Amino acid sequence: MVLEKLKPEIVWNIFEHIIAKTPRPSHHEEMIQNKIKSWLTEQSRINDLDFTINEDSVGNLLIKKSATRGMELAPSLMLQAHVDMVCETDRADGFDFMTSGIPIRIQDNNEWVDADGTSLGADDGIGVALALAALVDQSIEAHGPIEVLLTVNEEDGFDGATLLDPVALDIQSKLMINLDGGPLEEIVVGSVCGRRVRFSKKFNWIDFNESDDLEFYKISVQGLLSGHSGGDIHLPRANANKLVSRILSNISQEMKLFVSKWQGGTKSNVIPSKSSIILGTASKDNQKFEELVNAEISSILQYYKKIEPNLKINFKKTLSSKYLTEEESKLLISTINIIPHGVLKISSIYDKFIESSNNLAIINTEVETEVIWLYPRSMIRSELNSFCVSIKQLGEMGGWKVFLRPVLPEWLPDLESKLLSYVKTEFEEILKKPVKTIVIHGGLETGMLSTKISGLQMVSLGPTVDGLHSPSEKLKIADVGVLYTLIKKLIENILKLNQ
Repeated sequence: MVLEKLKPEIVWNIFEHIIAKTPRPSHHEEMIQNKIKSWLTEQSRINDLDFTINEDSVGNLLIKKSATRGMELAPSLMLQAHVDMVCETDRADGFDFMTSGIPIRIQDNNEWVDADGTSLGADDGIGVALALAALVDQSIEAHGPIEVLLTVNEEDGFDGATLLDPVALDIQSKLMINLDGGPLEEIVVGSVCGRRVRFSKKFNWIDFNESDDLEFYKISVQGLLSGHSGGDIHLPRANANKLVSRILSNISQEMKLFVSKWQGGTKSNVIPSKSSIILGTASKDNQKFEELVNAEISSILQYYKKIEPNLKINFKKTLSSKYLTEEESKLLISTINIIPHGVLKISSIYDKFIESSNNLAIINTEVETEVIWLYPRSMIRSELNSFCVSIKQLGEMGGWKVFLRPVLPEWLPDLESKLLSYVKTEFEEILKKPVKTIVIHGGLETGMLSTKISGLQMVSLGPTVDGLHSPSEKLKIADVGVLYTLIKKLIENILKLNQ
């Protein structure tokens, strides 16, 4: 027991013992689905509660709880969260997210919960915990119909929302509170669209022979702060893949380079924290190569010493290996260096809002064809499409095959929504101060869900979670109690929406 003294106990107990202890990487949600279903069955037996659990073909769960006596005419309210998590670690020996629960802990300041060397999974594990708590909390004596929608694979493609079957799940609600928002004291009313972009190309590898007269080196960038490719893309953080390409692009102007192996980044929605490359150079150029690399490393460390305090760049000789020609090496290095990363455009509509961005997420030469993954986002669909056309043209000029995954829809604000007005009023009564409505640069399932469930009114709420999608992820303890108080209030007073 780690979190047993935290309030509200019902939420933290679910988060620790149901969510955090159960492995739940994207595409592998079977364990958490089964855990939730068995736990609900146990709660039904122990506390004489009655739930209906529906499941569609992709694994989305809808848990339904009937209205209490006298509340039958209240509108049905749906709480929604996703069960998968982004699995990241900075442990030197790695971490097996497929078999191990998250090593949660309370920070020494007693203000935050985080994990020991891994992402916490508060995105969106705390949303799941809040929704499940509201289902079983017997202190909520009066409520209308409640539905809890738990979707799969939000983090790597929105598969649950995209393939949602409202008929199979028997969704009745037209009011939905998404619990993947935040920070606290802000109501999310809109989010951007995005689509993942994949570059692939079949290169010709040359087997190394002693007569090639090459020396091989390994350059590794690690220790970057990383973060969410939407919510953190505006911060002055480095991209490990771009740092490697910067070093080599400058050096390739002076001498021939021969790429052998390059791996950087792990997920398309995570700013890459580490990247390493093995490459060869002619033996006669060794001294000059080493001088140039060290000079580049020195200038990078000098620039980022305050922005990226844990940045490390290692450079050493290594074993020989198969490699690419100079031309193909230069093409690969140049492609990574030219693809833009970070903020592309600031909005002219929403004050100080990032309209468009791109995350140069993954480079991996260990697969059958060399692969690069990008994740562009935009509040404006036409701007996203325009960027994707330009990036496709860039790729095709270098002979890359460029595949565009489907667009994950934007969620445009509806500031006249009755649900928004209701949530805002109730929230301000709790906080005793005005609550802001915001649009976020991250993607939420709300946009896709609105295409599946007609007439759906939505808001998104969440506690403060910092360091999303990274081992520095942490959840603010005090926020959870405030948010749960609001959720209970919204459930108990739902008849106000009929007035």
